Amino acid sequence: MAARPLRLLFIEPGGVKASFELRRGAAGEAEVVSRAGWGCGANCAPREAPIFAAVTHLVVHHSAGANESRDWPAVIRSIWVLHVQGNGWNDIGYNYLVDPNGVIYEGRAGGDGVIGAHFSGVNTGTMGVCMVGTYSSQAPSVVAVESLKKLLTWHASRLKLDASGQTLHVASGLTLNVISGHRDAGLSARASGTTECPGNVLYSYLPGLRREASNGAGCSIALARRNYCFGSQAEGALVEFENPLGCEVGVESYSSWVSVREGRIEVAGNGGSSRRSADLRIGGQVVQVVQGAGNEADLPCVARGGVVNSASFDTRPVALGSIVSLFGTGLWREGGQTQVVVNGNLNATVFAATANQVNFALPGNARIGSARVEVVRDGVRSPETMFWVTEAAPAAFVAQNFDDGALNSLQKPVKAGRPLVVYLTGIGVNRQVPWEVRIGGQKAEGLFLGATPGFIGLGQANVVVPEAIGAGEHPLVVIVSGVASPELRVAVVK
Repeated sequence: MAARPLRLLFIEPGGVKASFELRRGAAGEAEVVSRAGWGCGANCAPREAPIFAAVTHLVVHHSAGANESRDWPAVIRSIWVLHVQGNGWNDIGYNYLVDPNGVIYEGRAGGDGVIGAHFSGVNTGTMGVCMVGTYSSQAPSVVAVESLKKLLTWHASRLKLDASGQTLHVASGLTLNVISGHRDAGLSARASGTTECPGNVLYSYLPGLRREASNGAGCSIALARRNYCFGSQAEGALVEFENPLGCEVGVESYSSWVSVREGRIEVAGNGGSSRRSADLRIGGQVVQVVQGAGNEADLPCVARGGVVNSASFDTRPVALGSIVSLFGTGLWREGGQTQVVVNGNLNATVFAATANQVNFALPGNARIGSARVEVVRDGVRSPETMFWVTEAAPAAFVAQNFDDGALNSLQKPVKAGRPLVVYLTGIGVNRQVPWEVRIGGQKAEGLFLGATPGFIGLGQANVVVPEAIGAGEHPLVVIVSGVASPELRVAVVK
């Protein structure tokens, strides 16, 4: 292989004094340090005039730099140098940045709606927010997460975005969460590449941020379903939702063949040769409607947000190689066959199926970020649905006492100082990652973390219960690559 010339970029942020001028706005608007406030004056004006587009998605990043600094404005300036002088971009790539102290900085010049350079080449329609630091196995600070939440809530409210929903991102061609991570662009053939940004730990925060941004954006209803699938004949379905605050529930339809009347979604018959899809806005939230073509009837339908860890059913992305539960309607018929296809070409191992749930093993080569899933019921394919994959998102099924082989319970407690086996899923496929187990807040001695022999997708953590722990029931948490599992209660005796 021929040697290539080495190019070095020396980043000198300079000793510019940051004035921390805050751009203040109306109630609910986040306080933002202006470009001048972090030392970006006339010498760092954009090379070309900004280009604007309507924002449909808010994208979260991490800078993959240091997590500590005595001068964060200098760090922001060094990112500008890297992006402009190193990458040759027009300006800093992000629209906003948040440092570990929770200070928010204005990024790319031009204001809201300016197209940045942060989403793998499919930037149009996005606003990029960068959490300064590296959050692959370390959690961001509480104050930084609070600032991120406030920034996302403010923009979701101002732009009338469904912060908890999914909608088409035109530039990538993907149906993405309105609040997404940088890595979610990776499945698009139009993207310039793949990335682990915003890091495994920060990525696991996004479901909670979506909920809180949605709740904070104003009056909202709780929809039971975010998508509906119909056969080709004219039919309807009741819209189920909770409205505890008595919000006004408006409906907007963007297609002539679908409407909502007296609380029901109604579709006209589809005599065409292709399936059709439309988005409704019900109470400001996006609901997808898909209808079969020709003589198609009773399509299997995967619920949006219905692909979850089988041990916890929580809303975080699922981990590579884990046991996954998929929820929906019409997924199985007695005497029939149900298959699960990931990303169009990966056949997943199906463990069990009912009409409303399928349990399967997510292939370890599915890759992180956005993914697609289809259920094939007796040869009939469901509409494709997006879900999200991460490196590790552990959740425990049960714990087993090593000494007697019994499942741990109040009737069968483990003795303090003795081994315990925790069966779990979501530990990922990389065995060289940091992990630990805490019982009652105390760190347990870790003996082994890995696959359980003879079982697909099932892992185990072998640990020694702390000898100093008191008798009783205690919360057990498994932490893999910085991401903590939901609590599992274990019983201990002295």
